[in-house]
This record gives sequence, C-alpha cells and structure tokens, in this order.
Amino acid sequence: MSVWDASGIFFEMHNLEVNERPTPRTLVLLYAADLFFRLRWEIMPALEEGRCVVAVPYVETGFAFGSAVGLPSDWIKEVFRFAPKAEQCFCLKKSAAGKLGTATNGFVEFCSAVLNEDLRSKFAAYFEDLERQGACHSI
Repeated sequence: MSVWDASGIFFEMHNLEVNERPTPRTLVLLYAADLFFRLRWEIMPALEEGRCVVAVPYVETGFAFGSAVGLPSDWIKEVFRFAPKAEQCFCLKKSAAGKLGTATNGFVEFCSAVLNEDLRSKFAAYFEDLERQGACHSI
C-alpha cells in the first residue's frame, strides 16, 4: 500500500507561516514529486518483487486536481508522463462512516485548505465522469 505524502512534502508544509499560498501549478508539481518518491521507493520495488500495489492516490488525483482548478490538461499529462499507467482505477465515494473525508485527510483536503476552496465536489464530478467512461470504478 502506497499512501499520499510518503515523502513528507505536504507534512512539512503544514503550519508554515508564509504570506503567499502555493499556486495550483505548484501543488501539482509537489504532488508529482511525492508520487515520484513513492514510485521510486515503494511502488516499483514492490512490483519488481511481483507484489500487487495499491497506490492511494495515484495519477488520476493529479488530473482531477488540475481539472478542478482549470489547469491545461496537456500540461498535467506532461507533468505525470513519468508514471506508469495503472492497471485499474478505483474511487472510494464515501468513507466507512458514510461521510466524505475531514479537512485533514489527504491531497484533496490539503489543497482545499491551501486554496481556501472546498474542492471535494469538483473531484467527485471528475471521478464520476471517469466512471461513466468506464475508466474508473467506484467502491
């Protein structure tokens, strides 16, 4: 299991006292850096050993964020070109408690806090579109 912020990039950003917020492009680049770390140190070694890997979240999260904030899709594809294509894509629609995540759970919530805008509904719409296209399955 490979989880978001394995590199600690976003953990280090919590409680920073700076006047400027990172831009959406900066957040995508930081997410890509974290994903590259996860690929190098967690995902690829496990795959090379023949194990199954669940990467929570993976490339589609970066695409969903870029879509939610209006970044060019060609630019986002270029940023994530280093990542191997996932065999399957799944989206967890609700937690076991039946509620969407709290404000500190993951990348979506982190970006919502940093940009001062709740992006969860835009992420959900992105993954619903993927599901309609058969490119992602909800669980």
